[in-house]
Amino acid sequence: MTADTLTLDIADAVPERLQLDRHYDAEQLQKEVREITSSLKQKTYFYYSPVPLVYNVKDPKNHDWSSEPMLKGCTYLQEVLSDFETELVSARLMRLQEGAVVKEHRDPTLDAVHKEVIRLTLPIFSDDDVTFLLNGSEVVMQPGELWYMKLSELHSVHNDSPDKERINMSIDLIWNDWLANWLADNMPQ
Repeated sequence: MTADTLTLDIADAVPERLQLDRHYDAEQLQKEVREITSSLKQKTYFYYSPVPLVYNVKDPKNHDWSSEPMLKGCTYLQEVLSDFETELVSARLMRLQEGAVVKEHRDPTLDAVHKEVIRLTLPIFSDDDVTFLLNGSEVVMQPGELWYMKLSELHSVHNDSPDKERINMSIDLIWNDWLANWLADNMPQ
């Protein structure tokens, strides 16, 4: 079996939801994300607000993270993002206001099946009042956990908290052999 065949087989076999083997310090993530959100010029928002952190990082392991304005002083977030052995298309904080809903939708190309760009989800601020549904079934994610989900499938987010925003980090990565093998290593046996 060639590397290309292995990559294709893995892409087709990855389940629709997969908790990955990296777990990050939720308190440290929350501390640095609070610093970022408190420095934003726009202090309030309605409904949904993505906060771009970084775009188009060719080599995350060797990138000069201190050159990224949104990540200045956020050494833990820099460490998290430097942990990938593939190009990082973007990393954004996805803020969802208390009481808001992201209606059911599809992100047609952000999964392994397309072998282009996949999105990983890292919850930072979330609690029992937040529900993420994938194909109508809840995906229970805790702050600090890293998840792959097949986002070309129907999904929605409900923040039923009366007073807390939900913040996840979306990490978009270029599909390569390292990523394919890492997903394969995390699949149930």
